[in-house]
Amino acid sequence: MPTFQYTAKKKNAETVRGQLIADSKEAAVDKINQLGFIPVSVEEHHFSAEAKGAFHLKKVKPRVLYLFSRQLVNLLKAGVPILRTLEIISSQMKDIYFQNVISIIHHGIREGRSFSDCLLEFPNVFPSLYVMMVRVGEESGKLKETIADMANHLKQQEELSAKVRAAMTYPALMAVVGVGTLVFILTYVMPQMMGLFSGLDLPVPTVIVMKVSEALMRYWLWICAGLFFFAAVIQSWSKTRRAQMFISQMKIATPFLGIFWIKLEVSRFCRTLQLLLKNGISIVRAIQLSIPIVGNELIRQELAKCQEDLVAGYSFGKSLKKTQLIPVLVGDLIAVGEESGSLSETLGDISDSYEQDTNESIKFMTTLLEPIMILLVGSIIGFVIIAMLLPIFQMDVFAR
Repeated sequence: MPTFQYTAKKKNAETVRGQLIADSKEAAVDKINQLGFIPVSVEEHHFSAEAKGAFHLKKVKPRVLYLFSRQLVNLLKAGVPILRTLEIISSQMKDIYFQNVISIIHHGIREGRSFSDCLLEFPNVFPSLYVMMVRVGEESGKLKETIADMANHLKQQEELSAKVRAAMTYPALMAVVGVGTLVFILTYVMPQMMGLFSGLDLPVPTVIVMKVSEALMRYWLWICAGLFFFAAVIQSWSKTRRAQMFISQMKIATPFLGIFWIKLEVSRFCRTLQLLLKNGISIVRAIQLSIPIVGNELIRQELAKCQEDLVAGYSFGKSLKKTQLIPVLVGDLIAVGEESGSLSETLGDISDSYEQDTNESIKFMTTLLEPIMILLVGSIIGFVIIAMLLPIFQMDVFAR
């Protein structure tokens, strides 16, 4: 079916735009009317090779992919055919870019290609893990079950990432507020008080604050340009392999936080590996697909070496025990799971345990960071204010 782009009006005269799949332009107009909109323009949308290529450069938020997977599972369980399922999801999707992706996938399936093959066109939207799960579901006839497992996996990973982001939100907010307050004091309040201090023998803290204030007032444009250039260089550098190795080393070397990052990465790896093994994927292929989930380059390298040992005929659990970063207990438990034939359940237990540990660590860090940030920001602002008040105290003493 062709895809139509439309512009319509709501009853309150609000303009809405979107896309939908229909047999013809007349059918598209009927669907728009059924949505309660008044059609203004309806045009068939053709996907060029350039447009398809542009899709490969974009990504979608993990939550969007999760919602798509959840809707897909619900409709498939209700007995709705895959093509009709994609039409329904596309008509309800608010993300225009992802709506276009669904439309292209719909066209591919209509042309006789498999669902998983169509997903391969968008590697930045559907990771290899997702495509593999869909392919396994197609081959086993359990597409609904595998997509449901994938949706739950995406939800768990997003919840874990959201907790980490939430733990860093308060310190980041405090830092922004503190910097903003300092800039206001140094560029607005301090210049108005400099006239009061002329001819006085100023204390060292006041001289330091005055020099910083003068530099901000005189060179603010250069400072902003320098910060922008520095941020651009850091962003460009962070994409290099050397930077990733450096960042990974710093994360692990940081006291207390190093253990937290290791547990977080091991938990993600074990959860992903459990999901793949549960759905019948061989352990070698499952490890290969799970390694990219790990964000730390050092841990990723150690897991890759363990995969090579496994291919050579060694035990995966015993190989893990030889690594320097992954806890020995993880290797012991996986080795026991391999011997007992309950590796999938063992991986689930490890992931559950480490997720609980990381949740407790996040709560502890959040509780600890709040007073630290308050003390740090308060100390810096307090130093500036005291430096501004010291000459006034001296004037008061001389007056007496």
